Amino acid sequence: MGGLRLALRIARREAMRYKGRSVLSITLLGIPILGVAIGASAYDTIDLSAEETAEQHLGENDAYIEPVSPGEPITQYTWDGQYPWYDMTAPAEGEEEEAAPASLTDMEVLAALPVGSWVVPYDLYGGEEAQVETPDGVGGIGVVGYDLADRTYEAAGLEYLEGSAPVRDEVVLTAAAAEYLEVGVGDSITLVGGASDEEHEVSGIIEVPWDLNGRYAIASFFPDSSSGWLVDVPEELTYEDALALNEIGVTVWATSLLDRPSTAPDDDFVMSPDDDYLLTIYALIVVVVVMEVVLLAGPAFAISTRRRSREFALMSANGATPAQIRNTVLAGGALFGIIAAVAAIAIGVAAVAIGMPWLEQLFGHRSAGLRVLPWLQAALVAVAIGTGLLSALAAAVSASRVNVVAALMGRTPGRKGSKRWLVIGLVMVGAGIASGLAGITIWNIQLMAGAIVLLQLGLVSCTPAILALTARLGRWLPLAPRMALREAGRNRGSAAPAIAAVLGVVAGGMAFSMVVAADNVRMESHAEHMLPQGSLTLNLYNQGDYDPETGEMVEQLDWDAAADEAAVKLGQRLDDPRITAIPFYDPVGSCGREAEFPDEEVYCDLALLRPEANMCSYWSSPAGQVAAEGNRPTEEEMAAAVDAAREDPRCDETAAGDGYGIYGVPASTDPDIVAAYTELEGEELDAAVALLEDGGVIVSDPWAVTDAGTAVFEQTMQRYDEGDGSSEAVAVYEVELPAMAVDKELLGYSGVFLGPGAAERLGMAEWDWGRTYLVETSTVVDSAVVEGVNEDLGGGLADGGAAADVAMTDYNDPFTFYVMLAVAGLCALITLGSTAVSTGLIIAEQRQDMTTLGAVGAGPGLRKRFAMWQTVMIALFGAVLGTVAGVLGYALIREALNRPLQSQYPFETLYGWELPWANFAIILLAVPVIAAIGALVFTKARLPSERRLT
Repeated sequence: MGGLRLALRIARREAMRYKGRSVLSITLLGIPILGVAIGASAYDTIDLSAEETAEQHLGENDAYIEPVSPGEPITQYTWDGQYPWYDMTAPAEGEEEEAAPASLTDMEVLAALPVGSWVVPYDLYGGEEAQVETPDGVGGIGVVGYDLADRTYEAAGLEYLEGSAPVRDEVVLTAAAAEYLEVGVGDSITLVGGASDEEHEVSGIIEVPWDLNGRYAIASFFPDSSSGWLVDVPEELTYEDALALNEIGVTVWATSLLDRPSTAPDDDFVMSPDDDYLLTIYALIVVVVVMEVVLLAGPAFAISTRRRSREFALMSANGATPAQIRNTVLAGGALFGIIAAVAAIAIGVAAVAIGMPWLEQLFGHRSAGLRVLPWLQAALVAVAIGTGLLSALAAAVSASRVNVVAALMGRTPGRKGSKRWLVIGLVMVGAGIASGLAGITIWNIQLMAGAIVLLQLGLVSCTPAILALTARLGRWLPLAPRMALREAGRNRGSAAPAIAAVLGVVAGGMAFSMVVAADNVRMESHAEHMLPQGSLTLNLYNQGDYDPETGEMVEQLDWDAAADEAAVKLGQRLDDPRITAIPFYDPVGSCGREAEFPDEEVYCDLALLRPEANMCSYWSSPAGQVAAEGNRPTEEEMAAAVDAAREDPRCDETAAGDGYGIYGVPASTDPDIVAAYTELEGEELDAAVALLEDGGVIVSDPWAVTDAGTAVFEQTMQRYDEGDGSSEAVAVYEVELPAMAVDKELLGYSGVFLGPGAAERLGMAEWDWGRTYLVETSTVVDSAVVEGVNEDLGGGLADGGAAADVAMTDYNDPFTFYVMLAVAGLCALITLGSTAVSTGLIIAEQRQDMTTLGAVGAGPGLRKRFAMWQTVMIALFGAVLGTVAGVLGYALIREALNRPLQSQYPFETLYGWELPWANFAIILLAVPVIAAIGALVFTKARLPSERRLT
């Protein structure tokens, strides 16, 4: 212990003696820890417990109840959330089931509650949509029918930021809606649509604590579209009260029942992802972060140790053992780790405290106050000490082997060749690849984590040899870059750790960026693709009434007249607009076979069949047959069936739109519409139009087209049992139509494009509640143009008989784009920091060389350019090697992410090899350029002469 106290005392004095170098070392250790500290505190701050969530939604009220099966008993299994797990309660044996009402009234609900209870309508989902005038035109907000004179709503947490409750025809806006519409208390908003516009004065601005970003207006005269009721009972809502509500088909979310345990069998719950896969992914991420910290902080200790070589030589000359010298360096690593962790946690918590309003706005709900996730922050301190020791380990070993005579003379002994380290590095890279492959094969976390460590350390070990090889290229370069390359090759002990620091940062950032990019592609593959990106459509809606018995419109709208009127309004903002109708069809009734079922009501379920010879082998396997019956196959059966399916070219069905059915199918023979949906051109387009005119269909499943060039549709007549909600097939018919196939990702989830004749033969009918038109114009359309056109259309068409709006097709996900930019920016920032710090340490070490340059006549500009090219070399080498390490690390993480997805059919889109080119450009091009500019600006050009140590 005495030796440890001495080592820590020496480390503290050394840190105080060289404050600048110490701050740089602590900074390098603390930057990644700061990111984790911010993330941990932000997560704990914004994450709400079940009690806090209930308090935020219910406030001082006792419960929120929601009718899920009005009048019919249910069995509720879970009580700790707003979306409880429940099941229908089967009637007792011999008991006749009574017809359930379509809805429940307030009085029926109060009858099941204790005397003196009070209920008010409440909506957790934002109400109905309404069109409103915005500063740019017309947009949408929600409208909610609450009577805010009832104090129950304020008791639920609805807080007035300005103004008061509305009276007469006034409305209250949420803060997000007021900001969107740019209005305040006393201003007016105009709701558009129907025969005339409605203008309402704003009496107040409120905040809904669990929906900060919700845009809606509240007034008692808006339609009551509430999903349930807020409940206030005289005492406490008991379990018996909840059971009474379950008997009338109502679920209960009550603060008094949150601790009640679940009673559902485990098999009733949807399977969660396998914990083994999640554990593997988390473990690999932790390894990447730890390696990043070690490689980031290692150069500081390595360079510091070289600067202190004379001190260690004096210690050795006075009797210090190699172990004592190692402990002295390691004590510095532990001390810096503690300081870095404490500083990073303090700064991280302060940053979360300052940014809490932004954080709450981002997640859309109020937090329960600043929290720090103390167990993880304590673990960070331990990790910081461990990484500090690891970062100082190589430097400690090097210090314990100091050449006493050379160090005391102020000379650096000759360097040996780097072949040994090159061999070691190549062996480590090879071992890392082998370890990764073995870990993936037998699914071993330790082997995969070891692969990441070996790969990065192997690349670091190869760096000196790469530097030596690259230094030979300097003969063809100008003076400053030639000096920088040759100095890096000569002084590899300093340059290699600096490059390793950049390598560690870039490797982690690149791996995460590739995960985000691949996940974005997966999400895009699940999106329904209909019209091309950027297409503009006009949508008309019939504002008439439906016949509740037939489900059809009471009065048909003159769609052509409404479309002509809309085209005139489009022309006010768009140049030469041309609209083309896109009819959409759905199966209706019994698909035209009513005469075959005169005494019973059936409905038609339409499906596209594959010929038996083109069916995927999965469906004939034991697993496929079990899954088709609605049961769960065993893991062995599923794995065998999916492996066989991957070898079968017919097995190309994907999870995107699986089970969607044939609904909302476009049908047209207009070449422009056909081309927009099928992306066909020239003779292929002419052939497709001719096929559609002859009553054919276009499909996106090539295996559904028979050898005769036809497609077979199956019409299954289903009888619905209103008693238990089940259905059974009573008849099956097949309709064969001429067909051709297009690319699989086209034509949406239905995968079908019809000719009018084909739609008639299949018994499908055109939508009678709306029409869609493709709009072509030479005007460049953006969101402002769309809002302006919607403002012109907001007054309605055909004397209020139709509503209209325009929409632009956009498959891009801006959130993912911003996440990738944020990752690239953060990675670039840390890379710049590590480059600057490492270069600064190197330049500090080379102070004597810089002084010598001045003594032999080198101008200040040459010394600045020398520093600049050293910075560029470190940033570029580290970025290239880090990119390689990041790609290799992503390969392992990708396998961990894909493993649970590979045992499913229809196939899930796997994480692929999508490269984030923007991130590559920032790291490989922008960072070296910015680092070079920084080196030019901040490097001192003039240094005082120093007396040489002898």
